[in-house]
Amino acid sequence: MLLTTLLIPAAVPAQTRPAAPLAPAATLAAGRPLPGPVYEIPEFTRAVERGTRTRSGRPGATNWVQHARYRIEARLDPSERRVTGREEVVYLNHSPDTLRQLAVHLRQNAFAAGNPRRQSAPITGGMRLDRVAVGGRVLAPPDTGVAAVPITDMARRDRAAGGDYMVDGTVAWIPLSTPVLPGDSVALDVTWSYTPPPAPSDGRQGREDDVYFMGYWYPQVAVYDDVNGWVADPYLLEAEFYMDPGDYDVRVTVPHGWVVGATGRLVNATEVLSPGARARLAEARRAGTVVHVLEPGSAAAAGFADTGPTATWHFLARNVRDFAWGTSDEYAWDATRALVGDRRAARDTVDINSFYRPTAPAAAWARGGARFTRDAIEQLSAYLWPYPWPSMTSMEGVLNSGGMEYPMMTLMQPFADTLSLAGDLMHETGHMWFPMQVGSNEERYPWMDEGFTQFDVAQAMRVLYGEPRAGGRPTDSEPGQRQLYLEAARGGHDQTLMWPGDLYPANLYFIMFYDKTAQALVALRGILGEETFHRAFREYGRRWSGRHPYPADFFNTMGAVAGRDLGWFWQTWFYEAWPLDQAVGPVTISGDSTAITVEDRGLAPMPVRLAITRADGQVQRLELPVAVWLTGARRITVRVAAQPAVARVEIDPEGEFPDVDRDNQVWSGGR
Repeated sequence: MLLTTLLIPAAVPAQTRPAAPLAPAATLAAGRPLPGPVYEIPEFTRAVERGTRTRSGRPGATNWVQHARYRIEARLDPSERRVTGREEVVYLNHSPDTLRQLAVHLRQNAFAAGNPRRQSAPITGGMRLDRVAVGGRVLAPPDTGVAAVPITDMARRDRAAGGDYMVDGTVAWIPLSTPVLPGDSVALDVTWSYTPPPAPSDGRQGREDDVYFMGYWYPQVAVYDDVNGWVADPYLLEAEFYMDPGDYDVRVTVPHGWVVGATGRLVNATEVLSPGARARLAEARRAGTVVHVLEPGSAAAAGFADTGPTATWHFLARNVRDFAWGTSDEYAWDATRALVGDRRAARDTVDINSFYRPTAPAAAWARGGARFTRDAIEQLSAYLWPYPWPSMTSMEGVLNSGGMEYPMMTLMQPFADTLSLAGDLMHETGHMWFPMQVGSNEERYPWMDEGFTQFDVAQAMRVLYGEPRAGGRPTDSEPGQRQLYLEAARGGHDQTLMWPGDLYPANLYFIMFYDKTAQALVALRGILGEETFHRAFREYGRRWSGRHPYPADFFNTMGAVAGRDLGWFWQTWFYEAWPLDQAVGPVTISGDSTAITVEDRGLAPMPVRLAITRADGQVQRLELPVAVWLTGARRITVRVAAQPAVARVEIDPEGEFPDVDRDNQVWSGGR
């Protein structure tokens, strides 16, 4: 609430002259906004000065990324509907800074009473910490004894902590009695438990009957980066995640007869699977066909080793930013392989696993879950760069809409429509590149992973299924993405892409971060040309794989590789909410020339692509550079030869730019 103090003057004597009248109020400018330069945030400037970033888009010579090694043992007890775990973390300080505290995410606390969130959610009690130790020293818990304490006042936060560490909503802050010097490490030991929320919870994890999926399920050290230091934004069930790469050694114990799919490579198959099941997995890897590994129900027993009432599945994953797993006794299991890399050389084999319930709502999974996962890995490897990990898993269940990505695996809803499943698997698998490899901050800049992946999906789906396609989802093709964005823009709902995800209008989150970004990339490709755009886009990925790019790194890379000043483009499409509306104005003949007037009726300056069709069928192409609008002009006239007669004029005939009104972009002689 804004409080305003009103100063009331004393009565004015009668002889006092009245004050001069106020100047007329300023009116709105009648011209157009002009995009200015894009400025660095101060934190990025300091990173450049320290040598960790550059203005060419390359990581600086001293760029660094933190790393952690997790060893986790977890157990699911379906009778209690509870997960218990213990983890040992070795956190490596690659930074030049001395660290005096650790920030640790406890994202299950989003489901604790009293904590802030962007949507309604079931209350589970959040994450219970039974033991926290640093360097072998056990820390006293906060005096409150509450697993999650929402704190909004710093002084009250310090009083509430009381113990040796403090829990503030979904983040634990752990002071270090012995600071971690540059190049040194610290050991963290945590014992914890939580109740997976019942579905639907937040569209990313939880439980549904005897189907469980564990996402953001363990205490995870937050990102400490070279631009902002600790980046420990609270999890509010809206925007997603920002994570450092790490190595994971994870053992999960589940009831015997329950199958487990997870990030990483299963390293104890001989202990949990029967010889027959292992032989079927080997056949899937050798032949590349889709092999049915396991069926749920009474027939499933033959697929498992005799381990007693429970079985412990052991997975290893190196250099991934997170670990997730799912389990059930209701799953069927299909497997195949993907081949990635240069066809002229030895190609890498990626094991593909697909878990789903053989039900009518999930009918498309039985037809194509494994195949579509394989297709996504192969197509995106060809368009971007080869998938780097040994396996990829897709899993159905828990969600009632969409899907969610985790390293080396995806989770999504049960699809009955085949092409819709193919598109969603393409999207979620596409996140294995952005942000699983190119580790941007999804909370603050969702467009850097969702928008890029949305664009990539359209490229891969077009190769596999053509365009336009019958069936499927509009959001999986460039025309569909354009339609969704333009409907919002025409309705006056265009938004900047540079707001943090948690501050964004929920009803526009998808359309803007996903579809507007994808359309901006299509437009940029139209400006730069396919070859230059593709080379620059892949170079950005190559430079920043395994690192933490900020928007300036993407902008700088694209401009440097293209050899173009693109500041006007970034300002127009990423920082502003300016609609594009180019129109053909009057077309008149004067002597031996025809004058064609082009009007810019919107706010977004863009080049003008003209196709001028003559009466004899010849087509003349002209391009007006964006510079014609950067002086504030609203219209420009070009002159062409009057003969053969001009029969038709069209702006952007290929439809590369997202113009809000295609009807005014065409003039014909009869008009």
